[in-house]
Amino acid sequence: MDLINYSTIAASLVGAGVTYALLKGKNNNNSSCGIEFPDVALKRWENLNNGYKWEQFLEDIKELDDPSQYKEVLDECLEIKRSGEHYKSLMLFNRVLTTIQRLKNNKNVLFNKINDYIEENKPLRVMRSEATQLRDCTNAFLSEEGGWKVDNYLTNNVLFSYRNNGRQLKSRKFIKVIDKPMKNLACRAEEIQFINTWKWYQTGTLLDNVDGTQILSFISILSKFFILNRAAYCWKVSYFLPDGSLVIAYNGANNRQEDYDLPPLPENFAKPDIFYHAFRFIPLTPERTIVISVLWSRIFGSRELVLMDDNSNYIKGTEFEDFVNTKPIYKQIDETILNLKKKQQKKQNVEENEN
Repeated sequence: MDLINYSTIAASLVGAGVTYALLKGKNNNNSSCGIEFPDVALKRWENLNNGYKWEQFLEDIKELDDPSQYKEVLDECLEIKRSGEHYKSLMLFNRVLTTIQRLKNNKNVLFNKINDYIEENKPLRVMRSEATQLRDCTNAFLSEEGGWKVDNYLTNNVLFSYRNNGRQLKSRKFIKVIDKPMKNLACRAEEIQFINTWKWYQTGTLLDNVDGTQILSFISILSKFFILNRAAYCWKVSYFLPDGSLVIAYNGANNRQEDYDLPPLPENFAKPDIFYHAFRFIPLTPERTIVISVLWSRIFGSRELVLMDDNSNYIKGTEFEDFVNTKPIYKQIDETILNLKKKQQKKQNVEENEN
């Protein structure tokens, strides 16, 4: 399994100093007077579209109706995952984890049997870790802890939220309303092999699909000093929430390389286990999108959404064009936007009839 094209490392070093200066940024002095802040736009959209909430997620991963059927359910999880429906399989696996916790709280020894069954099966152990990471990432997106703050130092049209309580890492969440179609923005996050075309300090490389899990590597060049640069293995999952928003998530696998039989990462790089770096795309209109991201760094998080905005003007004539015309995820985006247009037209017709 090839890790990465090392020529990209040398090329990226050339731009490291420029990148840092751009990431540090400078204050955007455009007045926010009369402009709707991103968190207000999000709340309005949630109210109109039954926005997905943490309570709904917990309902979706509620305990199994019959815990004694755990073997059949876990086998089904593996079958679903290997069929290409990774998110669906992890949601079902989370129901098993909810069941284990409930049995443990009730001092029912069945929870030990389920845990032992998972421990004896490597693919199930891997799914347990992935399901836990998915739950953490979802909580980071949907948690309202901390509120939203204006980041005047970096850019005053990006808001951030700091989450104090995390399972492994504290996380930062960022939100920006971008006047670009959902598809334009989503393809910049989905096609990781082209990430260095807009986020040139970082290079992503697609690796193998391991038992239904898409593996990739990141090399981040932040300095001419290698020890300040980062290398990471991640696994990726992309999925639509019931409210029509799209999540594209990269979850750390640096502390679980044996799960996927991965070779060593490059020497002299920092190797943090960043357990999620994810984006959520919410269509306000066919031409306007809310983007929310969760990751570890305030400076990179704020500037990242600005870079995504600046470099998502076109699809036609770019390396993304072939993908958006063939991959199912983009066809589903088209359906989402079509439904949005129908909804808007229906609302307009009602308003005209009332007048």
